[in-house]
Amino acid sequence: MLEQSIRLWNPWWAEKTMPQNLTGIKRRVTDSIIQTLDTPHIKDIIGVRRSGKTTILYQIAAHLIDSSTPPVDIVLLNFDDPIINAASFDEILTGIYKINLNISCLFLDEIQQKDGWERWVRTLYDTNRFDRIFISGSSASLLSRDIGRVLSGRHITFEVMPFSFFEYLKKREWNNFDTDYLIYNREKLLYYQKAYIEEGGFPETIGMDEFNRKKILTSLYNDIIARDISSRFGVSYEIAGKICQLMITNCAGEYSFNSIAKAAHIAVETAQKYIDYLNESLLIMDLSLYSHKLKTQFKQNKKTYTVDTGLRNAVSFRFAPDMGKLAENMVFLELKRSGDDVYYWKSRGGFEVDFVVKKGHQIHTLLQVSWDVRNEKTRLREERSLCHACKEFGITSAMILSEIDEEIVRRDGVTISYYPLWKWLLRI
Repeated sequence: MLEQSIRLWNPWWAEKTMPQNLTGIKRRVTDSIIQTLDTPHIKDIIGVRRSGKTTILYQIAAHLIDSSTPPVDIVLLNFDDPIINAASFDEILTGIYKINLNISCLFLDEIQQKDGWERWVRTLYDTNRFDRIFISGSSASLLSRDIGRVLSGRHITFEVMPFSFFEYLKKREWNNFDTDYLIYNREKLLYYQKAYIEEGGFPETIGMDEFNRKKILTSLYNDIIARDISSRFGVSYEIAGKICQLMITNCAGEYSFNSIAKAAHIAVETAQKYIDYLNESLLIMDLSLYSHKLKTQFKQNKKTYTVDTGLRNAVSFRFAPDMGKLAENMVFLELKRSGDDVYYWKSRGGFEVDFVVKKGHQIHTLLQVSWDVRNEKTRLREERSLCHACKEFGITSAMILSEIDEEIVRRDGVTISYYPLWKWLLRI
């Protein structure tokens, strides 16, 4: 039974090559992982459920096969498989060695499902049982805190989110990313940009009609609440769902533990505990206020963002689309994909900037997201906030991302660039 299950997860053994239907759209994070293949470190890949982690493992395996690694020397074990999960670590090793004694590359998918995996993986690494080890999982806690404790100095972490706009377009069969071609087809890109905001980037739902997309995303959401929060931590499914809906409905908004506790009719300590669980499930992500004082960063309200705008649209309480909040959420996710050190900023006088991007010890970029800036009052408000922030940080330029075409204005010694969101997302 165990050997049969292992073989089912490794079809390249029989076909002598990676089946094309497994590799999907090439991800940017895959290229980043491939660049580290010559390092001996364990590669751990974290991301929310159904964001494409298994496909990325297949893409890496395909690259290894194309680089002359014999297909039978690569094994993938999926711990969502009940037969594999029920086997002991010794039984798993015996099972794969029965098939091939020379396996060099080990892929462990959804590893957080298996109790005691951390020390097992450390032993495999320390005893050089395999040339390369890759692990994936759907819990920020299990694949960061626990790895940091047990596998210190032995691993490199990569974070996977649903598709970026670039990857979304590739999934929709857009293949020409030449700058002139993109600019010429601006109207089509604006259509796809709106569709991307509404649909989100979960690979399996892209291009689906609204009814089926909502059913799948709602089912995914309920599965995460049930398995990654309620079951794992032994807490209330109802409270977790209520707090999550409050948080994702308020995406791109500030929150405090007090405000969430009051809205959910629970204790402040309970609200804090559940919000921590939601962050560990990777459904939501926090953004801290920028301050020169760490104590101030920790004390001030945070802003919350959801891992995917399509998921938010499927399950949140909303009566009308809020393109401004959704566009801001999308920009946050792209900044996270880039690995930038990001904060928000707020002055005592009430001026706010959506994103402060820091590189090293320096403020690198100030970004404001404003979907519709045709209103003069809106433009003035956004520009004044950026001018105050530039003065605070000693820089002379900033950017406003919106739906409109490019424009440059100068106000109070600051150069402010209005830039189309789609161009920024595609890194033009």
